[in-house]
Amino acid sequence: MMNSRFGSLFLQLSPVEKRSFSHFIASPFFNQQDILEQLWEYLSSFYEQHEVLPEKVYLFGKLYQNKAYNDQQMRLLISRLYQKLLAYLAYEEAVSSAAQMKLYEAQALRKKQLDKHFQRSLAQAQSKLEEEGYRNAEYWQFNFQLQLEGSRNVSKTQYSGQEALQSLSNTLDLSYFTAKLRHICLLLTHQKVYQSEFDIGMLDEILNYISSKELLQEPAIACYYYYYHTLIEPENGEHFQHFKRSLFEHSQQFPQEEIRDLFLLAINYCVKKGNSGSQAFIHEMLDLYKAGLATDVFLDQGELSHFTFHNIATAGLKTKEYKWVGTFIEGYKNRLPKQHRESSYSFNQARLAYAQGQYETALPLLQKANYRDLLLNLAAKTLLLKIYYELDEFDLLNAHLDAMKNFIRRKAVIGYHRTNYLSIVRFTKKLVNSNLYDRERRKSLREQIQAAEVLTEKEWLLEQL
Repeated sequence: MMNSRFGSLFLQLSPVEKRSFSHFIASPFFNQQDILEQLWEYLSSFYEQHEVLPEKVYLFGKLYQNKAYNDQQMRLLISRLYQKLLAYLAYEEAVSSAAQMKLYEAQALRKKQLDKHFQRSLAQAQSKLEEEGYRNAEYWQFNFQLQLEGSRNVSKTQYSGQEALQSLSNTLDLSYFTAKLRHICLLLTHQKVYQSEFDIGMLDEILNYISSKELLQEPAIACYYYYYHTLIEPENGEHFQHFKRSLFEHSQQFPQEEIRDLFLLAINYCVKKGNSGSQAFIHEMLDLYKAGLATDVFLDQGELSHFTFHNIATAGLKTKEYKWVGTFIEGYKNRLPKQHRESSYSFNQARLAYAQGQYETALPLLQKANYRDLLLNLAAKTLLLKIYYELDEFDLLNAHLDAMKNFIRRKAVIGYHRTNYLSIVRFTKKLVNSNLYDRERRKSLREQIQAAEVLTEKEWLLEQL
């Protein structure tokens, strides 16, 4: 059951969705097979009590108490229940947009040739669309659908004129340009990461048309237009500033998922610039994080991922905004997923204490947390070795470095991370055990550290020299 399509889908349902599906499957309009309702009740009740899905034999016994188990029959029932669950999710998706429901309503009324009813529903669909407040590609695509539907109405009095036809054409252009620009940025981002090649199509024509028609007043066009230029001319900071300004001004005019992606695109650009030595972009990155936090951009169903939590704290620590970092850590602790809450909180409190030279405060924070996440565990071990070094606890440090090396090999840390953490251990051992009063040895070690391609603690190691 756990490996079945139904099982994997069931485990992704929220408690609210499970309760809602109970009503859905109980409705004769959506389901005329009582046995499927019973199957759902037995299955969901078992899961609530045991937090695992039941075996098919158990469910068959509950449904058919005096019959021998029939695997084919049980598989068929689960398949039918799976189809009902898919139908429920599709229904929920359809009714999630009030504007979309009004459009469906208008289409049905047009087919019934009820002109006045149709006009009213179409106007309500337009009103619902504007209430949502978005101005992205989907907004223009839906707006085009509304205008196209209006052109098909019974009397055709409203949409028969030249002005209406021109409006329909303009809206179609905006629908295409916003979607195309977004897709161009996706292609180019993918191209840079994976060294792949794409035929982008009418790129120059689109960019020229946007400039000549002054379409940059549209939020979606402006954001993706400036991000495109940021991608192809990364050294020109003006493009990034235009992109960032558009994000801040229009963040409320994009759905949550899309504006989060836009913020992350801007942050990734800042990370690359910061890694190349431009410290000003670390401040830019923190500005983006602060703006995103203020509008809940980074929250997903009310939670902040522990990766984003760490990255935000890192940006604050690099810019030495220690008071702000402390407030952030405390304020967003309870927004972290439960399984990562205590470890992420303790680790970042320890990082903050270390950055402020409070090593005695940082030590117990690192030692008490249970770091189940492998990379977080390695990051905590790295911070611990730095504290031992700062406190001149070299016996503890040498023992810790040996244990850390064994941990990396035992846990089969692979790729970039294996190279990085083994390099940290190796160079720290050289720091401790080499005669650094020997100028030539110190020079040689500095050159080795600088030459290392994968070494996240390069700056700290060079500082110790």
